[in-house]
Amino acid sequence: MHIGEFSRICKISKESIRYYEKEGLLKGSRKENNYRVYSKKDIRVVELINSLKNSGFTLFEIRSFLNLYDSDSKCKEVQIKLENKLLIIKDRISELISIQEKLNKSILECEDNPNKKFCNIVSSSHL
Repeated sequence: MHIGEFSRICKISKESIRYYEKEGLLKGSRKENNYRVYSKKDIRVVELINSLKNSGFTLFEIRSFLNLYDSDSKCKEVQIKLENKLLIIKDRISELISIQEKLNKSILECEDNPNKKFCNIVSSSHL
C-alpha cells in the first residue's frame, strides 16, 4: 500500500511516517518510481511505536524495542527494558509528588498572608 492509504489505516500523518523513516523506526520499501510502499508488518510496527510512545517511551527507547522486534529476542529482554522504564517513571512520580507538596505549602503561605506584598515562593524550604 502507498503512503496515503498507510497513513489512513495507521491514523498518523504522512509527515509522521516520513519522520519515522528518517529516524530509522520504520523501513518502508520503495518501488522503481521511488514511491513508498508499506506492508502489514509495517502497520504492526507503527502500532508498536504508538503504543510505546503513549506509554512514555522516547524515540531512542522505541528504536531499541524495534531492534528487539526485528531480532530473535526473548520476552525476558523486553521485560528488562519495561522494568527499567517503570523505575524511571516511579522516580519521576516521586519527584512530582515532592514538587506538588512544595507548591501546596507555598499556596498555603500565600493564603495565610493575603496582604503580604509578595509570597515567598522561591524559598528553599518550599521549592
